[in-house]
Amino acid sequence: MITRRTRRRVRAALVYAGLLSITLVTCFPLLWAALTSLRPTDEMLRVRLLPERVTLAHYRALLAGRPMYFEAGSGYTASTVPAQHFLAWFANSVLVSVATTLISVAVSTLAAYSFTRFRFPGQSLVPYFSLLGYMVPSIVYVFPLFLLIVPLGLADRLPSLVLGYLSITLPFCMWLMWAFLRSVPLEVEEAALIDGASRFQVFRLIVLPLAVPGIIATAIFSFIVCWNDYLIARIFMNSITQLPLTVGVMHFFEGVHVDWGLMMAAAVLMTLPLAGLFMLVQRHLIVGFGAGAVKG
Repeated sequence: MITRRTRRRVRAALVYAGLLSITLVTCFPLLWAALTSLRPTDEMLRVRLLPERVTLAHYRALLAGRPMYFEAGSGYTASTVPAQHFLAWFANSVLVSVATTLISVAVSTLAAYSFTRFRFPGQSLVPYFSLLGYMVPSIVYVFPLFLLIVPLGLADRLPSLVLGYLSITLPFCMWLMWAFLRSVPLEVEEAALIDGASRFQVFRLIVLPLAVPGIIATAIFSFIVCWNDYLIARIFMNSITQLPLTVGVMHFFEGVHVDWGLMMAAAVLMTLPLAGLFMLVQRHLIVGFGAGAVKG
C-alpha cells in the first residue's frame, strides 16, 4: 500500500522533473550558442551538440580584435568583419544602459512619490496616461524623436540613444514605482514628520529603503530594454565605433558569409551581464514586480 509520504515524494519528483524539462527547453538555445562558440570554423555547420575540438579563437577575436579566417575556394581568407570594435560596442551598450537606467529610476521614483503623497488635479489619472506611452509601438515616435535630435546636434552620438530609450522606459518605470509606493504605509512617514523630520529626510531615510525592491525591479526592466534594443540604435547611429552591441553584431553578416563563431561568442558575452544581474537581484526582483498586487 502506498503511503501518503510516498505519494507526496512521487508528486514532488514529477513536479521537479517537469520544471527541469521546461528549464532545459528554455536554456537549450543558450547552450547551443555557447557550444557553437567553442567550435572551430571547419566544424561550424556539422549537426552535433558537442564539438569534436574546442577552441577559444572566436572569443580571442572579439576581445583582442584579431581577424578570423573562413574558407573561400581552395584556401582561407581573412574576414573583414570588424571584430576589433566589439569592446567599443560593449562599452557603448553599458554606458547607455546604465545612464538611462539611472535617469529612469531617479525621475520615476520622484514622480511616483509625488503622485502618492501630494494632492493635485488629475493626480489619479497621470500614472495611467503615462502608461500609454509604453503601450504605443516604438516605431511611432522614433522618427519624431530623430527629427528632434538632429537640430540639437545629437545625431550619431550616444546621448541620442539615452533620450530615445528614456521615451520607452520612463512611462512604465513611473507606473511601476507608483504601484509600489502605494503599498508603503503612510503611518510611518506621518510619525517621522510628527517627530520633526523634514519631508526630504522622510523620503531619504524611510521611503527609499522601503522602496528598494521596487527600485531594483524598475532598474532591471529599464536596463533590459536598453540592452536589447535594436530599432532606435539602428536609426540614430551610423558610425561603427558608436554602435551598441545589438546593432554592431549585425556586421558579422558579411554578404553571403555569416561568421557564426563570432556571432555565437558575441551572443554568449551579451547574455552574461544580464544573467549575472538577475542572479544577484532575483529575490528583490520578485518582490518588486509583485508590488501593488495586494492593494488596489
